[in-house]
Amino acid sequence: MADTNPTDENLGAIQGALSALARECRDDPGLLRRLDADPRAVFDQRDVDLPAGVDFRVMANTPEVFHLVMPQNPNAVISDQDLTQVSGGVPVSTLSSIPSTVSTHSCVEV
Repeated sequence: MADTNPTDENLGAIQGALSALARECRDDPGLLRRLDADPRAVFDQRDVDLPAGVDFRVMANTPEVFHLVMPQNPNAVISDQDLTQVSGGVPVSTLSSIPSTVSTHSCVEV
């Protein structure tokens, strides 16, 4: 499993895996239950590296509810104290770069 935030390279792999998985879940309710219970295990079985420290959740649209997932604001200001906590106590000045957002450009309907 990856220990870093997604890069442009593995974001494409994650998006492709999400699309394939959504199609499979439509036909396999057991797979959807496993994905809902433990997304990392399902992706591990498919050799897709998900970034460590990121919580993945499954939300299914219904005829009554549509989930619109908004990407994180790339202009959000994060304090040095918050960054130090996120980095596991490593001072911010020693970090070369911290990606500020991970966004997807397509919606996956389950």
